[in-house]
Amino acid sequence: MDPVSRVRDFLLDNVGHMTYPGNPSFDAKAQRWLVPICCRAEGGSLVVGDVELDRDGHIIFAPSREELNARLAAKCSAALP
Repeated sequence: MDPVSRVRDFLLDNVGHMTYPGNPSFDAKAQRWLVPICCRAEGGSLVVGDVELDRDGHIIFAPSREELNARLAAKCSAALP
């Protein structure tokens, strides 16, 4: 399965509609896909984490909803004057 589609489905099922997958990159040495997790925010989109998939599209690692919320809150508060 396409890594972007897999991450999109994962995010919709586990995090919510405010997140979406970014452009994937493939680490040839590790044989892993890395797909950024982007979040829609008032000031624009922010990258709040990455999902790691094996070469067949199976999710190896994804941050929890709580981790993503904490990262988003930290990034938004850091952006405020």
